Parts: sequence; structure tokens; C-alpha cells
Amino acid sequence: MRGQQSFSNKEKNMSIIYNISNLLKRVKPDMKNNDFEYEEEMKNLKEAHKEWTQAEIYFESVKDDELIDHAIYNLEAAKKKYFYLLNRVREKIAKEKA
Repeated sequence: MRGQQSFSNKEKNMSIIYNISNLLKRVKPDMKNNDFEYEEEMKNLKEAHKEWTQAEIYFESVKDDELIDHAIYNLEAAKKKYFYLLNRVREKIAKEKA
């Protein structure tokens, strides 16, 4: 089961990277005085994605039943942080374009 999940995680990660890439393409031409602000937010978003990926790797590697809950908690927390930051960037872009 974990082998199948690992494959879907790889697909999901590629999709996320693709979405970040598209988001950056849409933001870059519109950047003016907010260059630093966007750079900082995108840096935070990339870091959150890295944390999420590391949490997935940890979850996949856990063998001890007592650590599975910990691994799930870390994975869910990292995922929520990533989507929170992603939504903040999307909202900011939408407000500026409106």
C-alpha cells in the first residue's frame, strides 16, 4: 500500500511544482514595487513545500507503530502550512489584479 501511495505522492509533488511554476509566471510580469514582498512569500512557499516533502519521506520510512501518529501529525501540519501560504499568495495576487 505504501508503494502505491509513494507513486501518487510523486505525481502530487510534480503537480504542486507545476502549479508553483505557473503561479510564478503569472506574478513575475506584474511585479513592480512589490518584488521583495513576493520573493519573500515565494521563498516561504517553497520552504513549506520542502517541509511537506520531508514529512512524506519521514512517514514512508517510519517502522515503529508508536511513531506513526507522530509522522501523520507532521505530514498533516506541513500540508496545511503549505496550502495556507499558497492561498495567501493567490489572494494577494487576486486583490492586486482586481
